[in-house]
Amino acid sequence: MPGVVYSVLTGICVGAGTVLFFLLFQKGGPLSAVPMILAGGAALMALAGFAVFREPVSWHRVVGIVLSIVGLFLLKK
Repeated sequence: MPGVVYSVLTGICVGAGTVLFFLLFQKGGPLSAVPMILAGGAALMALAGFAVFREPVSWHRVVGIVLSIVGLFLLKK
């Protein structure tokens, strides 16, 4: 049963994110925002994996998250 709940929550989050993504571009948002949104989402999902799903933390994963966040700041400039 917990798997079904997580699947439903995932569907809701993906659906809401997709709608917000389209609204961003409908309002004239820059196309350069796409990589920042995707990298930020990936970093948040990885952190949620550690915190919520108790995935093991390894230095490879931490370095990947840090590089993703650094990339966000580099794209911001």
